[in-house]
Amino acid sequence: MDDKPTPSATVLVVDDEPRNLEVITHFLEAEKFRVITAEDGETALALVTETPPDLVLLDVVMPQMDGFEVCRRLKEHPETLFIPVIILTALRGVSERIKGASVGADDFLSKPFDHVEMVTRVKSLVRVKRLHDQLQSSNEELERRVVVRTAELQHALAALQELDRLKSDFIANVSHELRTPLLHVKGYVDLLADGAMGALTSQQKEGLNIAQEAIEQLERVVEDIVDFSQVHERELLLEIVPLPDLCLSVVQTIRPLATRRGIDVSLVLPKDLPPVQADPMALARILRHLVDNAVKFGPAKGQVQVSARPNNGSQVRIAVSDRGPGIPPEQLSRIFDVFYQMDGSTTRRAGGLGLGLSLVKKLVEAHGSRICVDSQVGEGSTFYFDLPRATM
Repeated sequence: MDDKPTPSATVLVVDDEPRNLEVITHFLEAEKFRVITAEDGETALALVTETPPDLVLLDVVMPQMDGFEVCRRLKEHPETLFIPVIILTALRGVSERIKGASVGADDFLSKPFDHVEMVTRVKSLVRVKRLHDQLQSSNEELERRVVVRTAELQHALAALQELDRLKSDFIANVSHELRTPLLHVKGYVDLLADGAMGALTSQQKEGLNIAQEAIEQLERVVEDIVDFSQVHERELLLEIVPLPDLCLSVVQTIRPLATRRGIDVSLVLPKDLPPVQADPMALARILRHLVDNAVKFGPAKGQVQVSARPNNGSQVRIAVSDRGPGIPPEQLSRIFDVFYQMDGSTTRRAGGLGLGLSLVKKLVEAHGSRICVDSQVGEGSTFYFDLPRATM
């Protein structure tokens, strides 16, 4: 391994004896060092300021300002703190070495010195200095990049916040523009279907039933979009919620769709089921999405079960099970992602934007719980979560 220093390495030699300067310069230049010299401490400090060297060879005994004082001044300033200093001294006492160490000297050479030893120590400390300079340069470059990257991220965050504001405004406007005409359409279609505007033929009744189903589906889509956009803004209103009434209400809402598909939706609730602490509107939304998914994506003439039971003493576990096609293992981690849909053909048949399960996840987590799923391909799926028992 080549231990020669970089050719541009600079050594400042400070000594009030010209002959010493000449000898030291000769040995160092023979090793390809660039050498600058000074005959007193003041000149040395001025040279360090003008041309910072990679190392200082510093004689102790000099007029006006000795080497200890020069070393002390070099080490007290951050700009020159890491320049290695080798003190040259004819004094061999321990006290001089202790004093040199106290002012920050990095090494000592006793006069008369062996030139091989001097060159070896100079090379070693110059390598250390260069490594320090490289590290400092890398740190400065890293800090510069961090500053630039931070500015970019702040700009991106500001842009995202603006986009989020625009999204919220857009959703609010779109939901209003959709809900108002939809309300009128629904009202008149219901009047027609009820015969309030005249008798209907069987074909007209069938057509209006299809229209009512389409309107209900559109209403759910609008509600999903609005709920998803507001899930972080709306605070939960926790109440004591009796599960039998709430579950029955959800099942009755979904039952017309289930009946059309020949799917049996059943409730399995023990008589002594305790109430839970929850937001009733949010909990109803969670169950509606889970049951609705089970009905829409399950096979015709299948079965869906809504159940609840005490769990771990202080909680109640609520579950929705189906005997549908199941979920492939590689897709289980993605089904709660926004807009994720497993199968395009199935989704197109059943409808929806892929917001339901993502909204379920957010609402369950807002209750401090976690939505879980057990699924086997070809056998069905069970979605479940725990809620705290209500304290009466």
